[in-house]
Amino acid sequence: MAVYWASNLILWFPWSYSTELGITLMFTVAPFLWAYVTFLSLKAYPKMSLLLGAFIVSLILILMAVVMDYIFFGLIRNAMEELYHPTTLYGYAFLISLPFIVALIFKRNLLPQKKIITKTDFVRASISGMVCFGILILIIVFKIGV
Repeated sequence: MAVYWASNLILWFPWSYSTELGITLMFTVAPFLWAYVTFLSLKAYPKMSLLLGAFIVSLILILMAVVMDYIFFGLIRNAMEELYHPTTLYGYAFLISLPFIVALIFKRNLLPQKKIITKTDFVRASISGMVCFGILILIIVFKIGV
């Protein structure tokens, strides 16, 4: 959740200025943010089957993206017609394949040691996600743009 709202917050102003600029940032900056979070998720996967971990992370990422897109575009912005562009579908395909790509590239860094997830990790991620979500809501409600 946190990475979704953070990436939308990062993309909001450039996208409100120029669709082309927003799409460019979506294909250049956002993937690094998503890849980092995917790496952390796979690092914390408790079992040794990296392929199964990649599948689970892929499923979680795509489900979260679809739900959060509906919340962001449908409920908050009332702009469902803006949601299902080819770029959105490319983004979904990227999120489905990203955990497998990260697992393949960083296999040696992911398998030997596992990070134990604590309650504090969840709290930090939730707080950062809610802060990004809150700022984004304020920007939309007050129609702050470039």
